[in-house]
Amino acid sequence: MVIIGWAFVLMAAALQGWSSAVDAANVEIGRGVDVLQRISIIGDMLFGGAPNNKDMITHDILSNANSITDVVNITNQPKELNITFCPDLDSLFDAYFNGFRVDLSETPWKLLTASWSRYTISERFGVSDMSLSPNYQFVLVSYTRPIKMYKTVKNLTRLADLKSSVVEKFKSITSDVESKVTDFVAEYGSHYVDEYIVGDAVFQVFTYLPVFYTKFQKCFYSNYCSDTEQSVFLSPVFAEYVGQVMTIGNKGEVEKWADTNLSSKSRIGGMYTSLFMMKINPRLFNEIAPLMDDQSVLEMHLKTISIFLNDTVTKKWFAEVLDNHVKLREINL
Repeated sequence: MVIIGWAFVLMAAALQGWSSAVDAANVEIGRGVDVLQRISIIGDMLFGGAPNNKDMITHDILSNANSITDVVNITNQPKELNITFCPDLDSLFDAYFNGFRVDLSETPWKLLTASWSRYTISERFGVSDMSLSPNYQFVLVSYTRPIKMYKTVKNLTRLADLKSSVVEKFKSITSDVESKVTDFVAEYGSHYVDEYIVGDAVFQVFTYLPVFYTKFQKCFYSNYCSDTEQSVFLSPVFAEYVGQVMTIGNKGEVEKWADTNLSSKSRIGGMYTSLFMMKINPRLFNEIAPLMDDQSVLEMHLKTISIFLNDTVTKKWFAEVLDNHVKLREINL
């Protein structure tokens, strides 16, 4: 996300011998991912909806993942909200998944949300089904709390120990035979997990008619839009729909806390909940932090698996075939 930048979302590596907290994340550094067929399961997983079985998501290609993994504790956690203006639903998806990078893909969020119905979108973004109409525009407010980054070492190709079955399958790939590439992808994946960040994020989606969206946007990017003015824009006075305060990880505790502590009275009557209250009252960042998860995937980078091919010609052919398939899939989604 912008949550991840926005928001939203990285998988914790489940290396052998690690704690159950790691197991919950269901992903390992270096494992293969088939972005053409299985990646939408990861989209579900980012919201805690995927089955607890990593083999349904990734492929086993390395036998020594723990030896090529660096773990970095993220100590700098700014207490600030991100506000992102999204002129349409595609932009909202792009903002939400902006921490998810897939080499060769220009719109990875399309791969992640391929199976999402209108009901699923409504439920997972905490917005009314009616607010998803093409007539509306959106503002995403989010707070991200990253905890750790898991990433491959710089000299990955020299240290990585590929499984013998993967090595043999690589040998079978022949230039100008497309099926050899697609067969490999189906069995071992097209990309591998290069790095990811875990932690948690809370977010809220506000829906606007274009006239009020534009008015808020102009105010926000001027030098004279005060917190008070922004809080009014982020309320039923201007927003057509005020979404629920949602979280990626510890949904029950955080969302219950939000209902109690982020409630405000609207100028046009009635009560509503706004994440923006945390900017007005910064002490709320300290209150919500202990309730947030430390295992949810906030960001992820998938690199093409062809990096492990030694032959230059074969590597180029693999990349060309994969690029064509990824681009074609994005066009058809």
